[in-house]
Amino acid sequence: MSLIYTLRKKDEGQEVQKLQRAVSAQADGKFGPKTEKLLKEYQEEHSLLVDGIAGPHTLGHMGNEVVSAVDLSAWNGTVDFKKMKAAGVKHAWIKITEGQTHRNRGYQKKFDDARAEGFSCGAYHFGRSDNPEDSKDWEREATNFLLQLEKAGLECGDLVPVLDVEKGMKTDDNHNVDWCLKWLEMVANETKTTPLIYTAKWAHDLFLARADKENLKKLFEYPVWWARYIRKSTGHLVGPGSKLRGWKEWHAWQYTGHGSIDGAKGRVDLNWIAGGQLEKLRVP
Repeated sequence: MSLIYTLRKKDEGQEVQKLQRAVSAQADGKFGPKTEKLLKEYQEEHSLLVDGIAGPHTLGHMGNEVVSAVDLSAWNGTVDFKKMKAAGVKHAWIKITEGQTHRNRGYQKKFDDARAEGFSCGAYHFGRSDNPEDSKDWEREATNFLLQLEKAGLECGDLVPVLDVEKGMKTDDNHNVDWCLKWLEMVANETKTTPLIYTAKWAHDLFLARADKENLKKLFEYPVWWARYIRKSTGHLVGPGSKLRGWKEWHAWQYTGHGSIDGAKGRVDLNWIAGGQLEKLRVP
């Protein structure tokens, strides 16, 4: 899969809307002939390649460049970040913890090696809110994450912490959402950041959807990293579509769990960070 994000005629979604606003087109999110015409005029006016396609140079000029990122765990083994950087990726989220006690093997070396190559790094925690017997489980998991994050280091310019929401009580969505909110608040307070939520439609529907609306509303205020994979049946996608449930926009999008990239062996999760969002997803 290409690591160059482009927008062209027939594309749809939030990134098209951003482009349309930049060229003073009607921001309906549908890239049609009028948008193409105005884009070409914009490109000509700003001495860009006039082709009616918005790639990194055009989107970057607009302040809307969509940048690539990977997420890594022990499954990826040793990573050659120098090769990965040469392939066009400079941002990585790295799994450091899961549950109350798990520390992901090799995370420190990944952080050290990535930073040595100038990567922006972030840490993520795989949440296990499926332990209702322990009322302080969320706190113990947040503490596990924060202790390992202290070892990995949290620096200005890093990517913000992430809570991976793919587990929970199948019979108690209120418990799951309350657990997430407490974890997120504790990590936000300790790191002085706004954490990112990683999840997908299936996980939302299974673990979150039936929770109290007010609590869900609070959860939806956090930025989202949405997983929806490009498959042959869906064809060309420039975003995860409109199925974001309560979130109004995606901040990051995991578009495949079966990608490949120089520097990493086997399958790699590949992502896009939405246009204009990278600085908002950095540690201040």
